[in-house]
Amino acid sequence: MTAPEPASAASTPGPALTGRAAATRQRLMQAGAELLGEVGIERISTNQVASRAGVTPPVFYRHFKDKYDLLAALGGALMESQNDILYDWLERSAPAGFEELMQNHYQFLLSTIQATAAVPGAVWIMRALRAVPSLTAIRLASHEMVTDRICRAMGPLLPDMNPAELRLRTRIAVDAGYAAVEMALDDPTMSPESVCRALTDMWMGGLRHGV
Repeated sequence: MTAPEPASAASTPGPALTGRAAATRQRLMQAGAELLGEVGIERISTNQVASRAGVTPPVFYRHFKDKYDLLAALGGALMESQNDILYDWLERSAPAGFEELMQNHYQFLLSTIQATAAVPGAVWIMRALRAVPSLTAIRLASHEMVTDRICRAMGPLLPDMNPAELRLRTRIAVDAGYAAVEMALDDPTMSPESVCRALTDMWMGGLRHGV
């Protein structure tokens, strides 16, 4: 298999699409997400996606260079929706203080799992972001961005904590949160509520220990 070209960011359609073009791109992404959940990363093909979306292969290539470009777009869209939930948690809870922020971390994480579960092929999209080398930059860039956002919110709440230590522990928690979402969706024996509570307790304890 030919290695895909490196991707440093989620696929974008260039100039903003409107009308039929935007609808076609969205239909291709929906078809790709559905097929990814059915056949996996290796077996999905551009022809399959085009057929499922009801368009010809040349139409697919007007919107995406290849299947990895499509995966990049799906990954970017999924992580953006997850990050929106995180930003809402920070904006609502940080003004009330550290204890309130951490108590609400549980609900934030559970909401993220529930929202992700509603996305077709979500587990496979997350696997692709972790397993496909050309897509790794998308995941890492998103994790760095939300780490910065969390640290900006938490810094004033933990004035005695070394900023470098806060960032390190936050970055670890961000990666752990990504893994927790994937684990909760991938393993039916795992209770999402238990996963969320365990991670919240671990992160809260780690932050307190670091002060």
